[in-house]
Amino acid sequence: MWKHYKEIFYGLIFGLGAAGIDTFVDAITEHKAFWDFGFGMLLYRCLFVLLGFILGWLLWRNNQSEREFRALIGSIQKLQSDIGPPAVIIHAQTQLLLTKSGDKLPPEIEPLVRSIHEQSLKLQSIAKDSTALLTYRKPLGGWIRTQVSE
Repeated sequence: MWKHYKEIFYGLIFGLGAAGIDTFVDAITEHKAFWDFGFGMLLYRCLFVLLGFILGWLLWRNNQSEREFRALIGSIQKLQSDIGPPAVIIHAQTQLLLTKSGDKLPPEIEPLVRSIHEQSLKLQSIAKDSTALLTYRKPLGGWIRTQVSE
C-alpha cells in the first residue's frame, strides 16, 4: 500500500509539515505555547493538510499512467519470453520436415505442416514487434513529427 500510494502520503507529510512550521512561527511571534491556538487557527492549519493531500493526490494521478506503462512493458516482456523460443523451435522443426530429402510427407499432411510453418513465422514477427515496442522511447519534448509535409 505504501508503495502504491506514496505520493499521497508525501503530500500529507508535506501538509503536516507546513502546518507545524506555521504553528511554530505563530507561537514564536505571539509569545505563546506551541499548542496554544484557537479553533479558527486549527481550521486554517487543517487547510494546509488538505492542500498537501490534494497535491499528493494530483501527483499520484499524474504518475498513474507511468505505473500502467511499466506494467504493460512487463506484460509484453513476459509475452515475448513465452512465445519467442517455442515459435523458433516450431519453425525450425516444420522447416526440417518440409525440406527433408528422401521421404516426402503424405499429401494430406504437407498442407498442415506448411500452415504450422507459416503460423510460426507470424508468432516470430509478433515477438519481434514486441521487442521494437520495448526499445522505443518518447522524446522528452513530446512527440516529434518525422514526416515533412509538402
